[in-house]
Amino acid sequence: MKTIKQLNKKTRKPASPAKRGEQKSKKINKPKVAIVGLTCCEGCEFAILDLGEKFLELAKRIDLVHWRFIKDDPEKIGPYDICFVEGSAVTKDNVRLLKKLRKNSGQLIVLGNCAHFGGIHRMKNWVGRYKALGEVYEEPEGIDNLDILPISEIVKVDFTIPTCPINGEEFLDIVLQILAGKKPQIRQNPVCLECQASGYECLLQKGEICCGPVILGGCNAVCLKSKQACWGCRGLLEEPDVDKFVKNCFLTGHSAAAVKKVLEVFGVKDDWINQAQKEWRGGKTETGLVKVKRAINRAGKS
Repeated sequence: MKTIKQLNKKTRKPASPAKRGEQKSKKINKPKVAIVGLTCCEGCEFAILDLGEKFLELAKRIDLVHWRFIKDDPEKIGPYDICFVEGSAVTKDNVRLLKKLRKNSGQLIVLGNCAHFGGIHRMKNWVGRYKALGEVYEEPEGIDNLDILPISEIVKVDFTIPTCPINGEEFLDIVLQILAGKKPQIRQNPVCLECQASGYECLLQKGEICCGPVILGGCNAVCLKSKQACWGCRGLLEEPDVDKFVKNCFLTGHSAAAVKKVLEVFGVKDDWINQAQKEWRGGKTETGLVKVKRAINRAGKS
């Protein structure tokens, strides 16, 4: 079987999707790269541009064949060695494009919270799709109104670069890892570590709902820098203690509705629910959150 390096040298074409597994561990020689946005604000793509000279240096090491920020969309999709996708699949056209990108890409890597979890678009799932549609459009006929899902629930995703928007330096580091033939990794530290290392005020100690203890760091605690609590856009750590965190929210006087409201902003609520259920099944706690909440309420009245 030919290696990715041999294919690039002899044919100058990216590897077929069948060779995706090889690409995760073998160095890619000037890969063909696409950066594609679905429904989004394009903030993650601007974060890449904000790298400035560093991005120009990176561009010398890749063949950037598809990015509407610098050239018109190509008539043909792929093939690509690496395809970065930003945004949510909000329309049927988004879903069709996403599936074409997956079929024609060696690696598909999602950028940012909208692609990772569905972002703010996902709030309509919990409000009610048809209610949201009627409130936004006076004449909603013909408007696509799909359930908003993480891209990983629509197609296979090889890696996720989180945050809203992404951290440009983290993007650069991950791409360089891939170019070096390494499997990309993000260090498993909580946002709290970065917050306290930077000397920012702890909003948890002030009684606010701040998700920093259980959220994956790497954003440099940028929200805490502005005294905005962490609302979890980067997603959970690999081994969080969601049960303990939510109980602490209740103990400090926050309602279940207040916690839910925070988790819905960036579309992470379902992920937290799944993690909490996993912890309960694992015997970490004997009761669900509803029972805990009732017990706390009874204790407060007595």
